[in-house]
Amino acid sequence: MDQYNYQQPRMTLQLPRITWGVQRLILLNAAVFIVQLLLGPLETLLGAPDIVTRLLGFSPALFFRGFLYMPFTYQFLHGGLMHLLMNMLWLFMFGPEVERLLGTRQFVRFYIACGAVGVLATVLPWLLGAPYAPVIGASGAAMGVLVAFAMIDPHRQFYLFPLPVPITAVWLVILVVIFNLVTAGSGSTNISVATHFGGMLTGGVLMKAIPAYHRWRFQDARLRLYNADEEATGADPVGERLREAVDRIFRNHKKQ
Repeated sequence: MDQYNYQQPRMTLQLPRITWGVQRLILLNAAVFIVQLLLGPLETLLGAPDIVTRLLGFSPALFFRGFLYMPFTYQFLHGGLMHLLMNMLWLFMFGPEVERLLGTRQFVRFYIACGAVGVLATVLPWLLGAPYAPVIGASGAAMGVLVAFAMIDPHRQFYLFPLPVPITAVWLVILVVIFNLVTAGSGSTNISVATHFGGMLTGGVLMKAIPAYHRWRFQDARLRLYNADEEATGADPVGERLREAVDRIFRNHKKQ
């Protein structure tokens, strides 16, 4: 069974130091939102309101007609300033820790994958005939990042307004799940609960799959570079270097 070697529980109000990937993702989302605002009057002038949302947001009907780019483009659009700020706040708070563990390139791929795969969960309610509107926003990706953070440091404590006591990262995930269940029960269509759950599930699966993939890749490389003479003498410098590389990538991960 795989698990993470976590640090002792601690409570912090200190803002995280922003990392390169998180910073660029926030800037990209902000830039796209500015473009949306600039295109708004043009859409009205052309008599085609929300044309950008309809073409770049995620719609299962259009996706199955060949608009395969939608799972990637929808997550960079937002329905308003508060929508953008909330999603970027989640990314800013929890993204740096995940990026430091995964590395920038792998983190960006992880973030986009959580959003792209997560939104596919909306296909099921659409098939069941639930009311549907194009999905936009980075919340699916942000929920994947939140779950990844909770898996890395589940006992990290936060103050969550208006609660008077601190809660751990694990309980924050539980509260987010409860909030989404209540939202789904209320029948609100303003929040894509399926996308949130899809992003969370994708994040959890990837955080289990990535270490397993790296172990397999380095083990495969070790086998291909295997030297019988070195093994016979007890010297295996290639294997040692590969094991050290895995430890550096996932130093918090151990096999039990």
